Amino acid sequence: MFSAAFSGCFGETQSGGINSDEDVVVTPQTLSGGVFEPVTITAKADLSAYIPYLIFNEVSGFVQNSTIIDLKSGESVQLSVLAPPRTDTALILLGDYGRDIWPVRSIDESWKTWFDRRGYDANDNQAVQRIDGINGSLNTVDYSNSTADTVAVVKLTVKRQMAAAFSESEGGRHSMGLVDGRTVFNYINVMSDETFDPDDPNDFAVGYLDRWAGQGNLAYEDAAQYLISTMEGFGLEVIVQRFVYDSLMTGAQNPEAYNV
Repeated sequence: MFSAAFSGCFGETQSGGINSDEDVVVTPQTLSGGVFEPVTITAKADLSAYIPYLIFNEVSGFVQNSTIIDLKSGESVQLSVLAPPRTDTALILLGDYGRDIWPVRSIDESWKTWFDRRGYDANDNQAVQRIDGINGSLNTVDYSNSTADTVAVVKLTVKRQMAAAFSESEGGRHSMGLVDGRTVFNYINVMSDETFDPDDPNDFAVGYLDRWAGQGNLAYEDAAQYLISTMEGFGLEVIVQRFVYDSLMTGAQNPEAYNV
């Protein structure tokens, strides 16, 4: 979605002719970690921007990892961005209009670490390259054999919300977001519950303790069906694939592991 520019500025760095303090406005300046939210980028000069986070692509209906956009002076674009949940910093990289090759952090570091070591000033960064979108869809990126030089950077604050019902010691810091650690922990706790259940002939436990795939393993089947029904309960479309073991001795086909 494109619109006219509005006032306000902030930023950190300069590269070539692009100044992140003067040539762009990004709102909001504080993102909510772990949730998709609209982020608006408004250009006050011709520039390109690399957004290195998960983005909901409204054209395809899927989530993609990163995009590169081109903006003429006065143009704006609004993207649905998933801010990183386990950091207090997010970055948007800026370069000359039409730029295709962009720096990328090392696989063993965060974007915050990359920023703190002034990766934006380096001329030998690992790189990604623009892949043009199809039929009006967002551009995507792929790794490049080239190296990338300097960029300007807009630094944003990330704050993850806490559920009011839980203190920090009760997992409150990990209680909100698209996928939150507290809920994941609770489901793992349910599946690992060793409480004796005489009415469960599969593993005689409240949880799902025997999760090893195998021929005729009823406990594994029980656990798989629990996962399938739980995810369907979230409103997800669950696609189930089944691996099959072909016996070389008898030729029999025996169902093995699920891929859910």
